[in-house]
Amino acid sequence: MRVSWKRWLAAAVVGTSPAALAGTVVEPRARVTLEERYDDDFRLNDAGATGGQFMTKVTPRVGLDLKDPTLTLESFYAADVLMRHGTGRVTLDHRGGLTVRKLLSRRLRVEVSGGVYRVTDPASLPRESVARSNQPVLYGQSRVYVTGRLSRTVDLGVGYAFEGVRVLEVGREPGFVHNPFAELWLRTTRRLSLGLEYRYQGFIFGDSFEQAHGVSGALRYRLSRQTTLTARGGPVSFMGAEGTGGVVPRMRLELLHEAGPFDMGFVAGHDLVGASGFTNALWADFAGLVLNRHFNGRVSVYGVASFFRNGRAPGEGAFTWDENARVAQGYALGAGLEFKINRYLSMQTTVDRIAQVGVDEAAAGVNLARNVAAIRLHMKAW
Repeated sequence: MRVSWKRWLAAAVVGTSPAALAGTVVEPRARVTLEERYDDDFRLNDAGATGGQFMTKVTPRVGLDLKDPTLTLESFYAADVLMRHGTGRVTLDHRGGLTVRKLLSRRLRVEVSGGVYRVTDPASLPRESVARSNQPVLYGQSRVYVTGRLSRTVDLGVGYAFEGVRVLEVGREPGFVHNPFAELWLRTTRRLSLGLEYRYQGFIFGDSFEQAHGVSGALRYRLSRQTTLTARGGPVSFMGAEGTGGVVPRMRLELLHEAGPFDMGFVAGHDLVGASGFTNALWADFAGLVLNRHFNGRVSVYGVASFFRNGRAPGEGAFTWDENARVAQGYALGAGLEFKINRYLSMQTTVDRIAQVGVDEAAAGVNLARNVAAIRLHMKAW
């Protein structure tokens, strides 16, 4: 039997024989994106220069997806070559990610995901509060989650999440967050599930170590086949450096709607976070909204909006809007239009506004808001 080149390629990547992948759907991916962008961030200019810059970005991206009745694997690597026309500076960024979902038995499932980013434009990171720096950033995140069905109505899940960041600038310390957790879910009806979660957080920034223990109740309610509401909340006991500490609330609300031509996601809450690259544990208020509308097989539009506030844990300035409080804040707005020319080519245009101000920048009266407009051409190999 003739073996396709895709199966030969997948076998070489994973270190096995093509016969071992029989029954597995193999899909290697290759894409090149050409982007022309205008960014009015004043930090991109040489000293004394004003105005924004036009930039050209070339991004080759490769990936390998595998799927069988018990396994789903998705992976990618992308290299971003960014050429800034105003300064003549050329940089090379790297991004990579892996997601694996494996069904070990009818009752036991494992999910593993992770990503590594080494970028000179922190606005491309999946973390907003790092983007107020214009220095290169090394960022990584990973998650392992194992869930088992104890009975027809009870599920038990245990997991571990990691996040780390380092701003690649002299004098900057790396920051890390270690987050093991366990949760129990009880399905009370076909629509309603109730949960209980324990979470530990270990925050490391340079030589500083802080930690937190939290217990939360959870509710998940299916409003319809396409819409799910999830709420979590509970106390978190924080133990900081130099004897600081206290109990802070944790709250999180999620609304997800997936219905073919229209997708929507909303999240808002208050929690402890870390790995910002600038300090150790922080309290954070956050909110985000994503809308995606497909008009037909070729045209789609999207819109995004997000907001955050944060300050030193456990709660310095958290529940006041006093201008003198040492609180960082920011928001981001974006919209885009995509048109698929054919199965190999598509075009996209986007506009974004990013405004993120840290404590030091606010004290100095510096405005770091930036507006970005871009047009992209995506070309797939097959």
